[in-house]
Amino acid sequence: MIAAVLVCTSLLMSDGDSGRCRLQSGETQRVRLQGIDAAEVSPYTRCRQRPTIWACSAAARPWGPRATVRARELASQGAVCTVLDTDRYGRHVATCRVSAGDLGGILVREGLAISDPGYANPYGDEQAEAQRRRRGYWASR
Repeated sequence: MIAAVLVCTSLLMSDGDSGRCRLQSGETQRVRLQGIDAAEVSPYTRCRQRPTIWACSAAARPWGPRATVRARELASQGAVCTVLDTDRYGRHVATCRVSAGDLGGILVREGLAISDPGYANPYGDEQAEAQRRRRGYWASR
């Protein structure tokens, strides 16, 4: 697949790792951040399907709303998303750059998401930093 680029006038995050890219035309495209996993937020639909994953754990769940707020804050002024794939739900799997840098990397570095080892652990260094500095989820680990 050839990578496509979405220029989002705003990236409307529904949780810490997914949202809708609003294009200049007004059209929206669903986006899932590549390589990270953020804790689930209500209504926990994914947790009913896969209750044993990290994002649904009792330790992770309190961080879902915090990740969502932070992702919304970072993405509110827009983003440039490089589409790498499409997931089983038809969402664009992408890395997104916001004014502060790589959105996924920032969330992992702040301990609000984990680097997903199922995707070759792309944010392993950022996660190691969050663990070392006891940020977010890692503060009580």
